[in-house]
Amino acid sequence: MWFAWPTNDHVLQKAVAALVGAAAAFEPITLLATPDGEKTARAACGGAADIVVLPHQSLRLRDTGPTFLVDGKGGSAGVDWRFNAWGHRQQASDDTDVALAHALLGTAEVRRFRAPLTLESSSFVGDGYGTLLALAPAVFDTARNPQLTSLEAFGIFQDWLGVSRVIWLNSVHAADSLHTDIRALAAFAAPGLVAVTKVSSDHPLGARLSAVETELVRARDAHGNHLEIVRLPAPQTGEGLRSYTNFVPLNGGLLLPTFDDAQDDAAAAILREAFPERVVQPIPALDLAVAGLTLTSLALPQPARLLERDRATVLPRSAWSQPTPDAEALLQHYADLASGKS
Repeated sequence: MWFAWPTNDHVLQKAVAALVGAAAAFEPITLLATPDGEKTARAACGGAADIVVLPHQSLRLRDTGPTFLVDGKGGSAGVDWRFNAWGHRQQASDDTDVALAHALLGTAEVRRFRAPLTLESSSFVGDGYGTLLALAPAVFDTARNPQLTSLEAFGIFQDWLGVSRVIWLNSVHAADSLHTDIRALAAFAAPGLVAVTKVSSDHPLGARLSAVETELVRARDAHGNHLEIVRLPAPQTGEGLRSYTNFVPLNGGLLLPTFDDAQDDAAAAILREAFPERVVQPIPALDLAVAGLTLTSLALPQPARLLERDRATVLPRSAWSQPTPDAEALLQHYADLASGKS
C-alpha cells in the first residue's frame, strides 16, 4: 500500500502517521515524501514504512497515482490516467502530480499503460471479476472528458481495465467537492456484494443516498446476477466528507474510518459480519474528513507480484513505460465504434 506524507500540516501528519502504523500491521507500506518532508516522515513512520522521496503535492494518491492491474500470470502493470487537478477544481502550482503516476510506476518497476481518459482512480471501483462501479459525474465531466459518450467510456474501461460490465452511479456525495469519490457512496465488499449507506428519508442526504441504493438494486453484475446490498449507517451530519463505505481492505484486515460518532460501533459490527475473515481496525478519520480527505483517497493499493523481484528488475526500463498513444486518435477510435463506422 502506498501513502503520501503531508509536509507542513502537523494535524494531518498525526492522522497519516496513525493510518500508516495501522496499515503496516497487515501489509508492506511505502510512504512518499517530498525532499522537505523526508526528515519528519522518517521520524514519524520510518519504523512502519519504506520512505521514498518523490515530489508530490496532493495526498490523494488514489487520484494522482496509477491504477494497478494483475495479469493472472504473476505479473502486474499500472494504468496512468490523464490528470488535470480534478477538472480544474483545484489549482496546481506545478506539474508534479500530473507526472506522479509515471514516476511512481518507475519507482515500483511496474509496466505502464497510458490511458486516453482524464480521470482519477477514486471515481471507480471494481469487484475483480469484470464488474465496475463508476461515477458518471466524474467520467463525463466536461472539464475532464468533453463530449465523451457512455459507449466510448465503456470501450476504454473494457480495454484498459478488462471489465465487461459498467454500472454508472449518477450523483456524488454532497460533501465531495472534487466530484470523484465513488467510495463515499458505495463499495464492493465482495463480488456481487455492495456496501451502501442507509439513511432515513428526512436525513439531509436521504434522497441522494436512496437514489444510489435504487440504482444498485436494479443493476446486474458482469455475470448477469443482481447485486446484494450491505447497508451501513450514516455518521451524524458534520463538517467534511464522512462515510463508512470509505473502508480500506488489507491482507487480513480492514481499516474503518471513525468520526467520534454514535454510529461508529454499529458500522464496525456490520463490517465484521460482512468480512468475517478480516480484522476490522477503526481509524480516527475526523481530521481527515474536515480536510476533505478519506481513507480510500489516501490509500493506493498495489497487488503483490508473484514474480521474483530480481527477475522483474532485469526488464529494460522501456518495459515499465509504454509509448503514450495519441489520446485524440484513441477517442476517435471509440467514437467510430459507437457510431458503427468501425
